[in-house]
Amino acid sequence: MPKLLSLRDSPHYMQVLAIFVVTSFVAIFTTTSVLSQYLANYMTTNMMMRDAVVSMEFLNSIVRVEEADPNSFGMSRISDPAGDAETREFFTHVSRLPDVFRANIYSASGEVLWSSDPELIGRTFEDNDELEAALVGKLDPEIVVVDREGKEEHVGFPTDVQEFIEFYIPIWSDDDSTVIGAVEVYKAPEALLDTIHGVVTLAWVGALMAGTVLFTALLAVVVYATRILRRQEQRLVETERLAVVGEMASAVAHGLRNPLAAIRSCAELVAEDDIPGDSRTAIHDIMDQVDRLETWIRSFLTRTRAAPDSAGDIAHVDVIIQRCLAGFEPQLRKRGIAVELAQSQGSPVASAGSAELEQVLNTILSNAIEAMKAGGVLRIGWHAAPGGRIAIEVADTGPGLSDEQMARLFVPFQTSKSSGLGVGLALGRRIAERLGGSLDLKNRPETGVEVTLTVPARA
Repeated sequence: MPKLLSLRDSPHYMQVLAIFVVTSFVAIFTTTSVLSQYLANYMTTNMMMRDAVVSMEFLNSIVRVEEADPNSFGMSRISDPAGDAETREFFTHVSRLPDVFRANIYSASGEVLWSSDPELIGRTFEDNDELEAALVGKLDPEIVVVDREGKEEHVGFPTDVQEFIEFYIPIWSDDDSTVIGAVEVYKAPEALLDTIHGVVTLAWVGALMAGTVLFTALLAVVVYATRILRRQEQRLVETERLAVVGEMASAVAHGLRNPLAAIRSCAELVAEDDIPGDSRTAIHDIMDQVDRLETWIRSFLTRTRAAPDSAGDIAHVDVIIQRCLAGFEPQLRKRGIAVELAQSQGSPVASAGSAELEQVLNTILSNAIEAMKAGGVLRIGWHAAPGGRIAIEVADTGPGLSDEQMARLFVPFQTSKSSGLGVGLALGRRIAERLGGSLDLKNRPETGVEVTLTVPARA
């Protein structure tokens, strides 16, 4: 059974994604919850406050209109409300307020002067912060859940009341300078409570939906970024592996120069002897190939030491292609492969080294020829491309590539050939990108592969 990787052992892009998901989820939904709670409380408080202010203005206006005895609120108790008809009328208005199921009237000293529950008349309640606030002119409504067992004042409430709005209304003197008493109101307005609950639900749902949209958008951005990071990590690993190959290749290339020089010298000596014409032609071919290898090695070593932008070489595309085809002529003839050239007018010049461009094309042609084991057609064309570039297209009529082969096509040291190294196309793409171009492949199952090499054109 394979061992599962922990987050610490997972790739860097997975660590970034996991950390983002956790931190962003906590941050976004914590902020959303706080904002939802604040918005719901703000709207609930304002709705209740508006209702309380209307009730306060109504009761204070009754005191003035009915000319209720303001001294009644200063008495220790009203033992005979019938002695003051205006005050009794005021009590009647209090008891008939809309949705009120209990009301208490307090004196300035905090004693219950009148109540819809006669048992409360004459009582005082300790630690009543709301009453103390009302007696100094403050209005603070709140929603309360009925607790008949835990709170003494909730005993005797109607059975259908589960929650209510409670507020203490300050009663002012005629000149609005002094609070002479307070009215405690217990209201159960179903419409208002339903509206408040609906507003709270909408606030939470809206905030959570906004948080979800924001989290999803950020997650999409980070997933996209981690994909880029993943590709960059893969490219970095590939680059490091190719760098090792490059160092080894530089050493090998430098070491090959002396043997090549010896081979050419021997070929020159043989060419001076009296040998048949066919042999002389073969000797000159050896000398040409040695010269070509020497040129490629010199260019390779020069570009390894120099910066990519420091080179000012140019390459005639049509000449390079003809040279490459000439090098593969024996293989083309042996496999019965026909070559079709579809060139554009003129002789395009690429801003690239001839040896490097030839190396990439040799890799492409070699793969195309190996794919057509039973013969076929090799189509080569070149034309101007957007952005001041030259596009060289090479297409074969082989069987195409499988999905597995496509997945590891440009991965170094991954090859399906028994004698291959798996660095040809990977190194070719790096060279193309180093020159400022690109190397792309289009797979056509059962009909072949088309490779497009794009390089900058010489201005």
